[in-house]
Amino acid sequence: MRPFRRIVTGHTASGQAAIVEDAECPHVQTTAGAQVANLWLHEGTPRNDDVHRDPVGPDVPLPPPRGGGVLRVVEFGPRERGEAPYLHRTDSLDYAFVVAGEIVAVVGEDETVMRPGDVLIQRGTTHAWENRSEVPCTVLFVLLDAEPLVRTTPGSPVAH
Repeated sequence: MRPFRRIVTGHTASGQAAIVEDAECPHVQTTAGAQVANLWLHEGTPRNDDVHRDPVGPDVPLPPPRGGGVLRVVEFGPRERGEAPYLHRTDSLDYAFVVAGEIVAVVGEDETVMRPGDVLIQRGTTHAWENRSEVPCTVLFVLLDAEPLVRTTPGSPVAH
């Protein structure tokens, strides 16, 4: 995965707007066979404090923190032949923006090919990402914590 420059704004001691961080994102990990750069994270309502501290720690879990959100970039390498996709579901609202390459979004029995500029709004569904091409695919994700899925059809079970 190529490095991602993370630029963070804030304020000086006198209250003037300033760039308080400008460096390569140090939070890169491998999760489910993909390279992940966790750029930012917040718990609850975001705070724009006057003191800058990096809110991202090591080993950020897949879902966002309760009441919070995560900004990350994921690079999906070409899928190995016979490799099953990582099917998962989180109680979150996810925005997925394809930056480069091509990826197949698998949602239940449906799937669609996504290319640069395409955006998927994933609303708590079981899903997977499959790179069926020969080149890596880069996707920018914003994950926001959401209430668990509640089925409103009479007789339907409640999913958590």
